Amino acid sequence: MYVLYGRRLLLGLIAVISIVITLKGIPHRPVAGIPLSLERVINMRLDMLLAGRAKAIVNGDTDTLMSHYDLDSRYGQWAFEHETRRSAYLQAWSAARGIRFVDTEVQFRITSIELKGTTAWIELDESVKICYKHESVSESESDYFGIGTEHLLELAFKDGEWVIRRDWYLDPLDIDASAISSATALGSSFETYVMSSDDFMFPQLTAIPASAYSPPYASGNSSGTTDEADAKERAYLYNRENAVAYANKYCGLAWGCGNNRKYNPTYKNYTGLGGDCTNFASQVLGDIKAGNLPMTYAWRYVPYGHAAGATPAWAQASSLLSFLLSSGRAQRLARGTYADLITISEAHPAGAIGALNRGDLIAYEENGKIAHFAVVVGADSGLYLLVNSHTADRYHVPWDLGWDSSTIFWLLKIVM
Repeated sequence: MYVLYGRRLLLGLIAVISIVITLKGIPHRPVAGIPLSLERVINMRLDMLLAGRAKAIVNGDTDTLMSHYDLDSRYGQWAFEHETRRSAYLQAWSAARGIRFVDTEVQFRITSIELKGTTAWIELDESVKICYKHESVSESESDYFGIGTEHLLELAFKDGEWVIRRDWYLDPLDIDASAISSATALGSSFETYVMSSDDFMFPQLTAIPASAYSPPYASGNSSGTTDEADAKERAYLYNRENAVAYANKYCGLAWGCGNNRKYNPTYKNYTGLGGDCTNFASQVLGDIKAGNLPMTYAWRYVPYGHAAGATPAWAQASSLLSFLLSSGRAQRLARGTYADLITISEAHPAGAIGALNRGDLIAYEENGKIAHFAVVVGADSGLYLLVNSHTADRYHVPWDLGWDSSTIFWLLKIVM
């Protein structure tokens, strides 16, 4: 009897082990509790919805956009109206900047699906690529930028089709189209100067070494700098190339970002605690694999231990701005609206915005408060300045896209 029981137990264990081995061979699915066939249908429908929505938004195609929403629901109407605002903003911005949107591409990954009757609640990460051309340089290749967002969607099954009823996400383009600055497109200012100058070298495309700037502190040796002091000073110079490489690698969900579109896990994500843009800017400046500026007691991030976390100057926008200027690590080149910063002057023949270099920062002020930070990473074929940031995640996005004529921009050149 005991032998028979033991054999049954052994056979049961073998069966369990076989099932476990089989399951390990099946790719992980984040979805639980719904049939695989239904999951595939929803996934295919989402692919069509998100791709179609992106194209309709950049093309201003309201009719196509409308077909993706449950307009019998108040929430569906609100979600649709929100996307029409985004579309109107993009149309107004591109027209004012002499830019034409050409195409879009959407990639997404579902993190969870919960089925409730004829509705499905879906959490997903969306990465959107937007292709555009400058009207003034139409013979050039297309430029691209990426935006990444986390979504909580409610899909409703109506008339044999899944449509969007609710869509919650942090939107970097929810701006009133009527608030777009009507100032002359930035590209024309640069083109005028470039054509009139034989020795023009655009700073975003040619990195300026930090050694070209005078350090904001004395060397401590009035009779001359020793080799040891020189070596120490060079170690603290801002590494712009590494800073930009870091910004491209860890910019998050946006199309174009590296690291499998994930943040650097060494640092806490402050997205749900007021935003992660300043934390990201500080990482670009201070991480040893990025800009490598030395941390201080006031500006630091400690990954572990009793003092783990970020200081206010590291993670809070207004505090970082104050620290950079008071410590001499950054110089304010200009502060003003979009129109102010593209105005040609003797001091700034390409506009103040043209004096920034890759690795420099832009702070965004709204209603008297510093609301955002972005890192300058280069320029496109129309010489338009491009930035990366967190919250929402941006990759090589035109520097003023997502802001309006009332936004005050701070142009900050890192001078260490």
